[in-house]
Amino acid sequence: TPVTPGRRALLALVRRSRHREVPLRELQVGKAPPGASLGVLFLLHDLLGAQQLQRVPTASGPLLRLAEP
Repeated sequence: TPVTPGRRALLALVRRSRHREVPLRELQVGKAPPGASLGVLFLLHDLLGAQQLQRVPTASGPLLRLAEP
């Protein structure tokens, strides 16, 4: 399916980041990773719905964190 490469690309981006956390704004404003042809917002909603990412509210805006297995 066309969703799988985009999912992998976004999860890899979060895994490579410090503390396995990324500010939501950074993903929305930044350039989409290669493989995310469906758009970052769609893939974020998909990963949040699949509970692979968690949305954590902070004072500086929402933070996306890898869900604990």
